[in-house]
Amino acid sequence: MDGPLPLILIAASLVFAAVVLVYVALARTPDWGLLGFAGVIEAGALVMLVIAAVEVGDVDLAGAGAVTLFGYLLAGLVLLPLGFAWSLAERSRGATAVLAVAGLTEAFVVVRALQIWPS
Repeated sequence: MDGPLPLILIAASLVFAAVVLVYVALARTPDWGLLGFAGVIEAGALVMLVIAAVEVGDVDLAGAGAVTLFGYLLAGLVLLPLGFAWSLAERSRGATAVLAVAGLTEAFVVVRALQIWPS
């Protein structure tokens, strides 16, 4: 998991959360643009999961560490879709704010996965 992908995912997730907070301030509901942005982040998270699955045999990662790593990576795949489902089902300012929390949590999940991954 070396390379720019994790850092790009962290930055994209934080930018996504900031954009969603603008939507909250303007009392707008999520639209296709936000959904596309989240889709790009999801695609990156999926690529990171596949890279980790391929490289996990080459690094010194104990059994519990591998389970924790893949738990974080799988959680990262469901955060944004769940946030979108919630925000589209309720259509309120608070539900849109949930999407911002999902974006921030996505960044946190990637940071934690990097911390677990051996250098």
